[in-house]
Amino acid sequence: MKIELYGLRLPEVKPGDDLARLLVDAASEEAGGIKDGDVLVVTSKVISKAYGFLIRLDEVKPSRRALRIAEKTGGDPRFIQTVLDNSDEVLFVFPFVKMIEKGMIRMERISRNIAGAYEAIRKAPYTLIVRRGGQIYSDAGLDSSNHPEGVISIPPKNLDEYAREIRRRIKELTGRRAAVVITDTEMWFSLGSLDFARGSSGIEVIRKGFGDTDLYGKPKFGGVDCIADEIACASALLMGQTDEGIPAVIVRGYRYVESEEGVMDYRLSGDVIRYAVKEIIRSSIRILGFKWLLRVLIN
Repeated sequence: MKIELYGLRLPEVKPGDDLARLLVDAASEEAGGIKDGDVLVVTSKVISKAYGFLIRLDEVKPSRRALRIAEKTGGDPRFIQTVLDNSDEVLFVFPFVKMIEKGMIRMERISRNIAGAYEAIRKAPYTLIVRRGGQIYSDAGLDSSNHPEGVISIPPKNLDEYAREIRRRIKELTGRRAAVVITDTEMWFSLGSLDFARGSSGIEVIRKGFGDTDLYGKPKFGGVDCIADEIACASALLMGQTDEGIPAVIVRGYRYVESEEGVMDYRLSGDVIRYAVKEIIRSSIRILGFKWLLRVLIN
């Protein structure tokens, strides 16, 4: 089996542009057109640009809550207000600057441009982790990179809908049957970042292999591969995060299961997450004892 990835360069996308048309044109130049069975991977940022999900910070008026948070974190109160406006619930604060000050994150391990890294941290010393539209985001998914100064983009809440629309439009333009995955970059506990699927259409999101037998005929505790997320991560190798200028990738040759389900069908709700955390703590105390909890709290 061979899987091929083709990076698609697009012209600067503006609100109102026919994004599907731009993708089809780029695919013709870079990959011989879109073919049946392709997976078209698109960044959420280019969706935000095409559909006008852009915010100008100089038009944002901070609330008292935003001003209080900004005073404690050193962040821009207008940015914090925009995070609050686009969140269903603030879950916790990630103290990135504190972890650097304590030596838990060594800058030379994550940056070749130390001066630029400290400048970025100065602007965003803390990150708000929020629940938004049934998914977990850092800073509500707001993104100022590759935008003019003072402009930030926000991804739509239900990107499955946009994946379905792009897929439908591609079929209309080309007659080809392709799946669509919309991605976003997020922090991860490896002290780096990963690309995750935020929306999809036409592809099975999770492989339903739990309990399938292994090579020795034993039922497997696993096999529930996050297909859409794995495709997102593979595509990020071409997309990059800075000035690569590749907001879309064609994945060709991967034999996937076609499906009308979307990413939102599999993301855990806030209630489920809270219940899971409570049960993890209860089960750990019951099985490992209260000393486990004391170690967690003290260490």
